[in-house]
Amino acid sequence: MKREALLLIASLSFVACTRPEVEAFRLRPTPISVRMTIPADVPQGEEVRKEYAAALQAKLATRVVVVPEGVQGPADTANLDVTITEVKRYRGGPSPAAVGVTTGVAVGILGAASGNRYSVFDGFWWGLFAASHAAHSRRAELGRLGYRPLDVTAVIRLRQSGAQANAAPLAEFDVGGDQVIDAMDPLTHREADDEGRIREEEARAFARVVVAKLQDRFGWNAHGSPTFYASPRSKAADAAPPESSAVAPQR
Repeated sequence: MKREALLLIASLSFVACTRPEVEAFRLRPTPISVRMTIPADVPQGEEVRKEYAAALQAKLATRVVVVPEGVQGPADTANLDVTITEVKRYRGGPSPAAVGVTTGVAVGILGAASGNRYSVFDGFWWGLFAASHAAHSRRAELGRLGYRPLDVTAVIRLRQSGAQANAAPLAEFDVGGDQVIDAMDPLTHREADDEGRIREEEARAFARVVVAKLQDRFGWNAHGSPTFYASPRSKAADAAPPESSAVAPQR
């Protein structure tokens, strides 16, 4: 009983601290348009942008209604601005040398402060151990994937449109580094030689992380198939009967 009461208090405190517009969007999310930008110096940047944007739209559409790229959304469309700030080849976290030096210095300083006359030797030993462990972890992660992926860092901002477009974002967070790498699935040896397949998995992992963070903030449940917004004009075009294809009689 006490545990349920604490959970209720925590839930009420969270709701009380949530901005009204954020809570309103959580309960009734409007269609979302994904707008993604990427640094101009990234090789094949436009292809990378399109791959990442398409994967994010497809994943997000399993939670809310998404406005496809190139389609004019309704007046209350919210904008998910994805600003990719850095694209580099994944190296597996901090370099083993940096880890070893940092650990060795820290152990040496602590040992000297405590009066250990072998502090220099202890720092050297622990530095080697930490560097070896970091190198092993890096090899293990790359071995799990079977390929060396891109490490993409981005800033995500979900904003309302219209008069409230310049207000504080409904959500804002960073994505990148090991959190995206951890979300990647391993590929077969044949797939690992296919750059297109690698890019597809990189984009899907990025989308998984972004949508998971949005789901944590808004509590959206996954629904069956992806849902995309269709403008009234396109609906009317789909509903219109096809033009007659009858052939005029020969005279």
